[in-house]
Amino acid sequence: MSIFELAGISFEYESGRKALDSVDLVVPEGEALSVLGTNGSGKSTLLYILQGLITPSAGTLKVFGDTAFTADKKTRIGIMFQNSQAQLFSLTVLDELMFGPLQHGLGVKEARSRAGDIMELLGITGLANRSPWQLSGGEMKKVALGTCLSTNPDIYLLDEPTSGLDPRSQVELVELVIRLKESGKTIITATHDLHIIQDISERAIIIGEDHRMLAAGASNEIVRMQDVLLKANLIHEHAHKHEGYRHRHSHFGIHEHPADEEEPGQGDMPVPGQKISKQEGKPGMSNLEERLKILLEHWQEHNAEHAKTYLEWAEKAQAAGKAELAATLREIAQESGRLEELFRKAEKQL
Repeated sequence: MSIFELAGISFEYESGRKALDSVDLVVPEGEALSVLGTNGSGKSTLLYILQGLITPSAGTLKVFGDTAFTADKKTRIGIMFQNSQAQLFSLTVLDELMFGPLQHGLGVKEARSRAGDIMELLGITGLANRSPWQLSGGEMKKVALGTCLSTNPDIYLLDEPTSGLDPRSQVELVELVIRLKESGKTIITATHDLHIIQDISERAIIIGEDHRMLAAGASNEIVRMQDVLLKANLIHEHAHKHEGYRHRHSHFGIHEHPADEEEPGQGDMPVPGQKISKQEGKPGMSNLEERLKILLEHWQEHNAEHAKTYLEWAEKAQAAGKAELAATLREIAQESGRLEELFRKAEKQL
């Protein structure tokens, strides 16, 4: 059975700038596929289309056999954004991992149990009561992936999952993707990292800087297509081939994974309302107040960036024919100045 069937799929912004041009692709159930391309080639746009976040400007998309992209189908598709901050919004890691299951109708007890299982799987149990914005880049990536795992989707869309990670975190994430692949999940990974694609996928496609598909084939064949990789700007002119490339940890040069050193008290689960020390926050501040403080500081810091994002999505909504939604998103962006004042006001009230 084919999960996705794309015929002549293109996406063009309202300004006329192309993001994808005439992409033909079939993804069968249970396949692990890598989508290769440089930044700006259209990899993320392709994932957004496959998740139903944006609508193609041209072409035909079939999902699970037909063109009707229903809400039920979307719940079977999980996406991990390249920018983890765009995916995380709750006060704690535990809240992040419970959110999806609760929205899918699970009770609080069951959602908490599932979140616990995922934290154990990802090795982040000690982060349960930490704010997502207090985490390292690698930890945030794991939490973002955990939000996908929490709803147990059939399809995983991973956008640059190893970007910005240290070598050990890259290995751990790649190994998790391998486990998902071996469990029969359909996985599509957008990346420009040639070192991982033979581990995480059987097949790969290359999208060029002209936003068109340049090649498709077995992953071990794609990494040896030097002329195509050069054309796509994925390798340097003097790059060399790696014969005998495929073995479990060869791409990272790491064979052991020493446990991370825990920060003092990191593994403890604070009691709601418990007072925290001066080292952790203001004297007498409760856990909730401290988390709110962190959240408000984060919102202030990223308010301008978020406003820019609203405008970008307004353009995408306009291109998809959603004029009213586009207008609302522009209005949200324009209100960002008032939000800045309200964030400061709320922080003073803590």
